[in-house]
Amino acid sequence: QEKITIVATITAHAGARDKVAQALKTVERDVQGEPGCEQYQLHVNSKNDHQFVMIERWQSAQMLAQHEQAAPFKALVSAIDGLADLQVTTLTAVA
Repeated sequence: QEKITIVATITAHAGARDKVAQALKTVERDVQGEPGCEQYQLHVNSKNDHQFVMIERWQSAQMLAQHEQAAPFKALVSAIDGLADLQVTTLTAVA
């Protein structure tokens, strides 16, 4: 099975940075033990503190799909709804 890398860019709206950051720190902690999760690490853009990037590595697309249905991810989506823009890029290794 092909491993999947996700780059999720989360840009907090003005005035919402702290709430968004807290929600992201919570999900980072909660997801790291999920089945198939090899990496789930939060970063912040050093030139824009309202922009966060989550780097994720999953053992398979199936494991990623399970994560998307699990409580921590759903809680994150709910927590940042209306407070941030989310852009997700899905990557696979070049053979």
